[in-house]
Amino acid sequence: MGATDQANHVSFQDAVRDHRAGRLREAISAYENLLRRTPDDADILQLLGVALAQLDRHADGVRFLARSVELKPDRPSVLLNLARALHTLGREAEALEACNRALALDASLAGAYQTRAAALAALGRADEALANHAQAVRFAPTDAGALTDLGVALSAGGRHQDALACFDRALELDPDLLAALHNRGVLAARAGQHERALQSFDRAITLQPHSAELHCHRGNTLKELGRLSEAVDSYALALALEPGSIDYRHNRAVAHSLLGRYAEALHDYDEVLAQDPDRAADLIGRGRALVQLRRYTEALVPLERAIALRPDDLTAHVQRGMAMMRLDRHAEALASFDRALAIEPDLPEVLNNRGICLHALDRYEEALVSFERSLALRGATADTYTNIGILLRSLARYGEAIESFERTLARKPGDPTARFNLAFVHLTLGNFSEGWPLYEARIDDPSLGATRRDFTVPRWTGREALAGKTLLVHAEQGLGDTLHFCRYLPLLAARGIDVVFEVMPQLTALMRTLPGGVRLCARGAPPPPFDFHCPLLSLPLALATDLGSIPSQAPYLGVDPERAARWNPFIRALPGLRVGIAWQGNPRVEQFVWARGRSMPLTALAPLAKIPGVSLVSLQKGPGSEQLQGAGFPVIDLGAEFDGGPDAFLDAAAVVSALDLVISTDTSVAHLGGALARPVWTALPVVPEWRWLLGRSDSPWYPTMRLFRQTRRGDWESVVAALAAALEPLAAERARYG
Repeated sequence: MGATDQANHVSFQDAVRDHRAGRLREAISAYENLLRRTPDDADILQLLGVALAQLDRHADGVRFLARSVELKPDRPSVLLNLARALHTLGREAEALEACNRALALDASLAGAYQTRAAALAALGRADEALANHAQAVRFAPTDAGALTDLGVALSAGGRHQDALACFDRALELDPDLLAALHNRGVLAARAGQHERALQSFDRAITLQPHSAELHCHRGNTLKELGRLSEAVDSYALALALEPGSIDYRHNRAVAHSLLGRYAEALHDYDEVLAQDPDRAADLIGRGRALVQLRRYTEALVPLERAIALRPDDLTAHVQRGMAMMRLDRHAEALASFDRALAIEPDLPEVLNNRGICLHALDRYEEALVSFERSLALRGATADTYTNIGILLRSLARYGEAIESFERTLARKPGDPTARFNLAFVHLTLGNFSEGWPLYEARIDDPSLGATRRDFTVPRWTGREALAGKTLLVHAEQGLGDTLHFCRYLPLLAARGIDVVFEVMPQLTALMRTLPGGVRLCARGAPPPPFDFHCPLLSLPLALATDLGSIPSQAPYLGVDPERAARWNPFIRALPGLRVGIAWQGNPRVEQFVWARGRSMPLTALAPLAKIPGVSLVSLQKGPGSEQLQGAGFPVIDLGAEFDGGPDAFLDAAAVVSALDLVISTDTSVAHLGGALARPVWTALPVVPEWRWLLGRSDSPWYPTMRLFRQTRRGDWESVVAALAAALEPLAAERARYG
């Protein structure tokens, strides 16, 4: 060997050494220098082509590999390298040709089968690709990479168990093969083998900790395992690595929602939608989060946009229905639930909500069918039995309602909603001994908006001796309830109990007219020291009130003398029979099922105005008073100054005391008239609130009250006709005798 040959040999060896050590640029430079001396050296051309391809200069690599093949066409390994480079460039037909030539020279060349499979897959020839992957494994059964590629192909063809077996075998051969770990994790998760998937992803992450995709897969798997907090952490790692990924942010939003972290979910959904405003899944997720946050009106915006994008999306219609239902837009909610059921008919929860809407729309029989269909689909569930019980009560089917609530409590003992509604039925039927204990559930039923009060002193249950002790009684619900039950306070004071009554600030002035030396404390102000406490509406339980022991002595409230001096001359100067009217209760209260339908429109009272010798005086304050403008018959409006100050009912008490009669629906005005022992006629719906009992025209609570009841749901016309018939002789008598 001459000196030149010796030098070339040394340079060649150095280049190969650099190549093997991964010093590709140095190797390429050396190969290029050698080719300047021997430009047609097929071996150097092949090595240079491989090095260039390894440096991602595939087009340059193909050029040198092709020249090498031209010079020495019978080398299968060079043809294989050329095929790989061509495949990388997307030149699949040429890659196939190179593979075919290589396999014609060496039919056992596993790598050629692998590359040919990849080219065939890229051309959409999946079956041929799978066959070539299988051939690669047949000729290289211990090649973990070939086994992994075969597994991917099998999975793409739907042969998931065979694919998993390939990944398992690959990992037996090479436990740290990242592609096998990744693919096995994905496929195991898809097969519901989430623990196995998690093991694969955990191992893969130790090998490639900066893979956002792996952290996301891990989060998805943890979510499926119910380990939601850990899933959120994994999504956070994925987002730290790829902050702009809306898919990872979407996944975290879903996990936050499942954890009940709706504010955090909403933030993630907003971030996603800021980048892609028309992602329907995230619009729906945002809407659902807003529903859970009780921001129902806001929820409608993304949900309706999602429906515009995906008219047949079940969840969007269900969530829109939920938002509409919470907004008391029951007809629109019903339309959404019906649309959802048209997409998927057998949805028990949707059928249950549909029944609630039908009930609110007074379509009781249809509601019952919907509830029963829900029960049939998902079996006997506590909440559906509660809804059925509420509906049966609305239908005045009290015995069946009791059975339904008891079924709820058999499945969900102590459920406050069922207990509260069962209390309503028992109290309506006069079963006070059963009703009062159940009525305590009002404090624990979140739907009623009640707040449990926590005190450092014990609650009085009626069994503890209180003589010489101080008892704090705290008002809790509406104004009418306070007017009704404050009657108990003088009775307690008569027993030698020092009674402190914590009451709404607007009622303190009226409550000063209570007899018995009851001390008052406005809610929000610190009360004086006390030994026991009791909610106002728990006093009947503590005192074991039954129908025979209702404290009905009246009056128990009085009139402020200054207000009486102001209003008496005006009222008594009115001609004929002076009749106060109130027709509208508190709309917020009437959102509750048990209070619906108890108000009537002012126009329904028009027949009273036609009775000769009757002067109608409006006692209506707040909602409902706007109806005076379009009444169409004369009603005396007492003006904005009537109870216009901070103290409620002081003017009303003076006016009611000066009137001959009060006619009211189930409102605070009716309670005020009864507490003042004035004649009151109360108009009641066919299913009344519990305190009015059933089937009687008098009230054991108010001796001066007369009850006028509907006989058909919503039929105020017959009630007003009965009121008019009873009023006519009184007006005639007043006209006769003055």
